[in-house]
Amino acid sequence: MRVTPLLDTIGTIPVKDDIGVEREPDITFDGSNYIVVWSEGDFGGMHKVRAGRVTTQGAVLDSGILFGKDSYLEYHPSVSFGGGHCLAVWYAYDAPYGVFGRFLDELVQPIGDAFDIAVSQTNHSYNPDIAYADGRFLIVWNEQTAYAGDEIYGQIVDTSGALINDRIPIAVGPGYQSMQRVSGDNAFLTVWNQNGNIYGQWISLEGQLIGENFQISDPLSGDRLSPDIAIGAQNCMAVWMQYDVNSYDIFGNLDMPAGIHGWQESWPYGIQAEPTIFAGSLKRFIDKENTAVYDISGRRIHHGPVSPGIYFIIDETQAVVKAIKVR
Repeated sequence: MRVTPLLDTIGTIPVKDDIGVEREPDITFDGSNYIVVWSEGDFGGMHKVRAGRVTTQGAVLDSGILFGKDSYLEYHPSVSFGGGHCLAVWYAYDAPYGVFGRFLDELVQPIGDAFDIAVSQTNHSYNPDIAYADGRFLIVWNEQTAYAGDEIYGQIVDTSGALINDRIPIAVGPGYQSMQRVSGDNAFLTVWNQNGNIYGQWISLEGQLIGENFQISDPLSGDRLSPDIAIGAQNCMAVWMQYDVNSYDIFGNLDMPAGIHGWQESWPYGIQAEPTIFAGSLKRFIDKENTAVYDISGRRIHHGPVSPGIYFIIDETQAVVKAIKVR
């Protein structure tokens, strides 16, 4: 007699089950095994970041291999696979404070030394997240500011551990930005909570902001927390927790293009003029009647200033110019 598996039964796997305190797991897949990272220690005491492998059949291969930099308090690990190995990041709560990274091989053994990603003399970096896309990793984190609000920054790292360009100011200025998460494909998309709403920002593989911050959740009142993002073949989906009538529910938004390449290929008008390279303000185009300016992700720009990047300008005759702003 053939036995049919009970697909509605969830098999619980004890990845690490002992008398210690294991917290804040994250996971990726390296093509052979699932790689799980977590912070482990004692109540009120030392915590270290560890990693272990779980096979696709559910066998736990490691009890927790240390990969941190031997700080007393190491929290919030995150991990992503790319370029033939995993890059794990975490936050150290003792000096030097900040976000650090280390590569792991196929046996989750550390490769080389841990390296600095965002280091500070004050304790103000929290909860890093990481994603991989086309030879680059993007690490995002939030920092406290002198104005009692948090701001979100990012850093591109290549598959050798080199930091590419300067850190990226993803969401800065007035407001409180936190709970950031990131996903990658042919570009990176970061989402976060900002004063009770969910916002997003596209970032190129070189670390340039693509267009502006944009709101993902609806503008109605409510408290939205804990967003996350995934990029699919045709579009992206963001999800978050939302307070509504004495309860929290889960909402999402699927109405976003998957990436900058797909949007350009589906551009309805076609590019009708040679690209132009210029330096200066786009304000004269943004404010001009019957003229529209779009960023490379397909979102219309309604106000300036705008950062360097690629833009599309449509005039009153529907002629389209690809404008490359260099500064």
